[in-house]
Amino acid sequence: MHSHAELITTPEQIEKLAAVLRTKKIIAFDTEFIRETTFFPVVEIIQIATDEESWLIDARAFVQGSKRDLFARGGEPHPGLKPLVDVFNDPGILKIAHAIQGDQECLHTSFGFVARPSLDTAVAASLCGYGDGIGLGNLLKAGLGVSIKKGHARTNWSVRPLPPQLLEYAHADVTHLVMLANQLLAQLDELGRREWALELSSKWEAEILYKTDAEGLALKLAKSGKIDKKGYAALVELTKWREERVRQLNLPRRWLADDNVLVDLAQVRPKDINHLGTFRGLNKGELKNSGEAILAAIRRASEVETVAVPRGPRPDIPTEAESQVLSLLQCYVGMLADEHQIASKHLLVSAQLLPVLRSNAKQIADLVQLGLMTEGAAQLAGAEILAFLNGKRALSVDGTRVRIVQV
Repeated sequence: MHSHAELITTPEQIEKLAAVLRTKKIIAFDTEFIRETTFFPVVEIIQIATDEESWLIDARAFVQGSKRDLFARGGEPHPGLKPLVDVFNDPGILKIAHAIQGDQECLHTSFGFVARPSLDTAVAASLCGYGDGIGLGNLLKAGLGVSIKKGHARTNWSVRPLPPQLLEYAHADVTHLVMLANQLLAQLDELGRREWALELSSKWEAEILYKTDAEGLALKLAKSGKIDKKGYAALVELTKWREERVRQLNLPRRWLADDNVLVDLAQVRPKDINHLGTFRGLNKGELKNSGEAILAAIRRASEVETVAVPRGPRPDIPTEAESQVLSLLQCYVGMLADEHQIASKHLLVSAQLLPVLRSNAKQIADLVQLGLMTEGAAQLAGAEILAFLNGKRALSVDGTRVRIVQV
């Protein structure tokens, strides 16, 4: 495969690249970004590959504004990227990436688009018997017998010019992805799981995932059960303030106020700047700049007349007898996953075991209707799980092996 050594930095180069990509049915991509000192990931390099070539795009050359204003902060995507955006939105071109969530977030928050349709090779691998969460290096070694150099997780991708070894590394992350994807797709087709893999991968195409959800964050913080009604109302307002502020400043949340500080503020609800200044963990500079805004958020909460305090459902505690069955059921699900060459989480996760045990489901359709298994999981292993729970399957120890036997 021929690699292009120079970074793409001009709209003319983007147009030429897009012209090549438009002739393909499948392309691969990756992103290199920095996030240690910012709220949004700062994209530095976008890697793209076909089955024959690979390219590196200098992302900083296509961010509007002298201050590198991000799309998520109200900026506009660079018009020179439009041909590439059109490719990434072309329904006839499948976009491949490994562990795609971070890459999709990068594309959306910096440039206002996501890749669709997409296939996450980590998801595809988990449906093909490679295990859950396998890294790209290990997957390339196992699937294609290809070894790539790693060890640049903390690389400063903002340096220019990028040294040759970093350019080589960036190319290596996408060079073999199309070939890998084609192999995984062939395996998925043999197993009848292509649509399942595409469905799971498409989860990260939902742009709502990359937008502000202050109330959702407040809900997670409040589920500890240590906050009252007035405190929860204040927590919602304080979380809204922080989410707006960190996006405005593009700073990590903890640099302004960490979660514990927000909860403490919501519980105590200080009424003046002096009291507010006694809270540890609240950035002193931000106290000066936003102290009145924080107090205003607390006052707004006090004006809310009715508010329901969210309480997370207490986890059901299995009986001693149920605990014994659950241990066997977990082992059984793991064996089914191995047998079907799939990560066990795609069949049942640990939190679903007890509800399945108590469901008294008679048919696999019942498991789907009750929300205990997905359609794909139920069709694949639902009947076997029900047979196990109904005493028609058993586990047998044969030396150092455990086998499933019919009863």
